[in-house]
Amino acid sequence: MVKKFLVAVLFAIALPLSAQKLPPPRLHLPQPAQGSTSQAQTGGAANLLPAGSLPSLKLQAAIEPLKIYQAEFFNYLIELKWEKGKDICELEFKLPEVPKAEGVKAVGSEFESENLVKGESEQVRRIYGFRYFPEKKGKSAIAQADFEYRCRGTEPYAKISVPSFPLEILPPRFHLADLKGSRAFQASLALVLAAAIFSTAFLIWRQRRKKSALKPVMIEQTAENQALEMLKSADQFRIAGRYPDYFLALERVLKTFLEQKYAIRWSGRDRLVQDIAKAAAAELAENIDRLLILSDRVKFAGVEPSTPELDQAYRAVRGIIEFKKLEITGGVK
Repeated sequence: MVKKFLVAVLFAIALPLSAQKLPPPRLHLPQPAQGSTSQAQTGGAANLLPAGSLPSLKLQAAIEPLKIYQAEFFNYLIELKWEKGKDICELEFKLPEVPKAEGVKAVGSEFESENLVKGESEQVRRIYGFRYFPEKKGKSAIAQADFEYRCRGTEPYAKISVPSFPLEILPPRFHLADLKGSRAFQASLALVLAAAIFSTAFLIWRQRRKKSALKPVMIEQTAENQALEMLKSADQFRIAGRYPDYFLALERVLKTFLEQKYAIRWSGRDRLVQDIAKAAAAELAENIDRLLILSDRVKFAGVEPSTPELDQAYRAVRGIIEFKKLEITGGVK
């Protein structure tokens, strides 16, 4: 009886001691592979992201013209190319900041996209053009351009950069200071001034004789030119990936142009599309209808438009700006 009691006591003491020596449990969760996407299930339904992989991008940079002179505009072009196949996802790009250069002022930018089908694949070509004005001569460099891109609907962004581009800004093409000490130049300048004075005096005498005054002709900017300038400014939001602001800017361009050109008031979508169809063409009205539907989805539902949708929206606005009615005998074609 005593032995059984001692065995029970020893067993009760040894049990917690052995439990204290056991290692704490560990849960090894698999680390997700880079670029992979996860899926969450709620009530048995899965939210699947679009399949596809990132393509291999090719970058190329150049300037136009090859020689840069002080106080003369030049363009900096960045070209991105890749091959799009059935296993390649739809890409979206962002350029958070326009590349800058010391002594050079950035004055504008443009964006172009081109798709060329070759067999079962598709060659995609995007060109970013930046316009600069060199304010002083000497050597400089355009800063590194950092692009961000990803498969649409996935996180995070991948980065690809264009290295710093060196520049040599040549002096202005003409230097009057170099000719200041030349007697031939001084004589020629005197003759030019004399001819200018004589011509001015003759014109004044002729005007007084005819008793007529020239009235300045004011050149008014057309609605088309104003709308195209606004459209070029709106494209800055697309380059920066600010899509809600981009569609707001497109609507602002469209509203201004329709009021100036056709006296169409901005109203509900159905009424607006009908007015455009009557004033311009039914096909243009359908394009604007699709644009307005997509704009509401981007602004209010947080939808991210695809590259083809962005291009279609741009062409819809530009198409109605550049639309011309053909006048024919007996009516309007």
